[in-house]
Amino acid sequence: MSDRLTEIAARAAASADPGACGTCRSRVRDGLPVEHDECAARATLLEAPGHPYYEDLVDLTAEEKAALPARFHTPAFDNLGRPNAWLCRVCWGDGWVTQWPCATAQKHGAEVFAADHLAEDESRKQAAQLEQARSIAVELENENARLSAQVRDMERPAAQAKRDEIRQSYAELASQAEQDRDYEGAFNVQCTLREREEQWKREDEEAVRPVEGGVS
Repeated sequence: MSDRLTEIAARAAASADPGACGTCRSRVRDGLPVEHDECAARATLLEAPGHPYYEDLVDLTAEEKAALPARFHTPAFDNLGRPNAWLCRVCWGDGWVTQWPCATAQKHGAEVFAADHLAEDESRKQAAQLEQARSIAVELENENARLSAQVRDMERPAAQAKRDEIRQSYAELASQAEQDRDYEGAFNVQCTLREREEQWKREDEEAVRPVEGGVS
């Protein structure tokens, strides 16, 4: 093997395919080349977004399938037929298939696949848009938490006054029950008041949790 071929093979063996064996994946993690050539990372062939479903294609005529946008006329490898062949993903029907490139792929070849650098640019653009959307969502949630806290601050005096009124009513009920020697009734009133106090405590903790915890 020439030096140039050896160099090409070494570069190719530096990355493992997702379906590589455990030995080769482990070797790549350790900075070593894959042991098996078939375990080296391969090119990725993806369908275009919005690719027609099987149910869509079965109802189309051959002419309608040929008229589909060129980006849908991508190859799929048939390893069951004899001989094995690359076939068009959309130019097929009951009892017939079309070897790739089909007529549409040949006529509009530049529209079938995106150039690698364009795909990377689009991927970075989408990632930036996603990050921007997340940032806006965080800002909106923080603003919502801030406004909710302001509302709670404005409502707190009235809520506290209402709670004090309820406490006073329970205290009066318990006191009256004790005067009537209804000690069991007084005890029940005190238990009910403790339950209300615990409920108010949980409500207060739940109300401040988004503000203290922030937005993840």
